[in-house]
Amino acid sequence: MGDKYLIEYSDDVNKQQRTKQLDFFVYVDTVVFTINPDRLLRPEDRLEVLVMKRPGGSKGKWALPGGLVEDDEKLEHTSIRKVREETGLTLKLRDLHQVGAYGDPDRDNRFRAIAIAYMALVPHPSELRPIKYSDEASFVSYRSLRDGRLLEFDHSTIIYAARKVARSMLEDTNVALSFCKPKFTLTELRKVYESFLQYEVDPANFRRKVAATSDFILPIDEFSDFGSAPGRPAQMYRAGKAEQLSTQIRFRRNLDKIRPTGTSKKR
Repeated sequence: MGDKYLIEYSDDVNKQQRTKQLDFFVYVDTVVFTINPDRLLRPEDRLEVLVMKRPGGSKGKWALPGGLVEDDEKLEHTSIRKVREETGLTLKLRDLHQVGAYGDPDRDNRFRAIAIAYMALVPHPSELRPIKYSDEASFVSYRSLRDGRLLEFDHSTIIYAARKVARSMLEDTNVALSFCKPKFTLTELRKVYESFLQYEVDPANFRRKVAATSDFILPIDEFSDFGSAPGRPAQMYRAGKAEQLSTQIRFRRNLDKIRPTGTSKKR
């Protein structure tokens, strides 16, 4: 990358030849989401993003792990390589989901840089140990990173788009269960959804949506030691066999968000 070429055109498309290329570079950036298990955090504060600090980068700012695509390298392999080099976390090909392409002329003030972004969900990340090209790596709250001043380049835009991809996966598949223990309550599952939604939803409405999805979760003959009300233990569940959900578990903020007592929907 970096050499200058130009495609010369002729009437015969088979005789096109690249002799000069504009000075641009192709990168891969990766958004890795996890959920902080700390029960004291609000669900919307538990969603975290894997970020790192570049040697020589903007002071106090984080960036997504990423870097240049090598000449003989597939995009997905670049994602896996750069995440491992810059954070110590190992991803697999099946973890990756493409988010989009980003190529605004001013996204990088060093040179023209085009980035292909990927997203991965990692429920139980291993210890972070950057190998190279990184001064520090950490999982940081998504809510704090929404402030573009904390991230370099256009990475705040990328993580916002990546969360939308993750939300779509939660609507259509059983991926939310990967963030739960083998036995879990509906409240625990609902908090997974709320983490990605970034707002609370009505528990009764959530229960109805889950119940309408066949073989998503199954009740077991056990109850938790704690419940939503004093003295009332919560029903425990396990994962069903469905990977693709028969009915979307979809939420709309204005309709599903919990409302203060005494308020009603606007008509």
